[in-house]
Amino acid sequence: MDITNFEKLPDEKRLAILNAGILCFGQSGYQKTAISEIAAEASVSKAAIFHYFGTKKDLYLYLYNYAHKELLERLSKGTKDYFESLTVYIQARVQLIKKHPGMEDFLRLQNQKNDFYAPDELVSMEKQHCEQGIAMLFNQVDWNRFQEGYDKDTVINLTAWVGEGCLKHFTETMSLDEAYLEVERYFTILKKALYKPEYL
Repeated sequence: MDITNFEKLPDEKRLAILNAGILCFGQSGYQKTAISEIAAEASVSKAAIFHYFGTKKDLYLYLYNYAHKELLERLSKGTKDYFESLTVYIQARVQLIKKHPGMEDFLRLQNQKNDFYAPDELVSMEKQHCEQGIAMLFNQVDWNRFQEGYDKDTVINLTAWVGEGCLKHFTETMSLDEAYLEVERYFTILKKALYKPEYL
């Protein structure tokens, strides 16, 4: 995909198109979103979107990759404490969502790959980005702090499911900052349940 022309655009116009794509795809999903809707939201022509990205599929893949890269750029190295490292992730995610309205829905949509007609492409991209993020966040984690029976994969899956579930629920009635404070409260509960007493 050649996005040279898109990258030459002024920052304000480029951001408007990014936000429009993220918002529209996040609200309606890949299948139901039309390029004309994104163009209208960005205040550009439909032809301009096709000129910059070629196809709807290419635009979506670009945004998918962009979202993960932007999140990774905001991450810093974690600590020996798994839950402190999760807070690093939460803060990075909040920063990203504040920059791009609609990003929360878009990130959630990415878990529903069956909405995209070529899910294998998304799985491959996500795997690469997730491996980078996990390496950065959790390389220093002392996994011995967890009680017996909680291996690394189980802990990561459990906290991811709790975090995503909390966000889906709380962002419906709370501000973004309030919702993430609730997520951190639930993580504190998990920490008390999963950690050995000497690490609390």
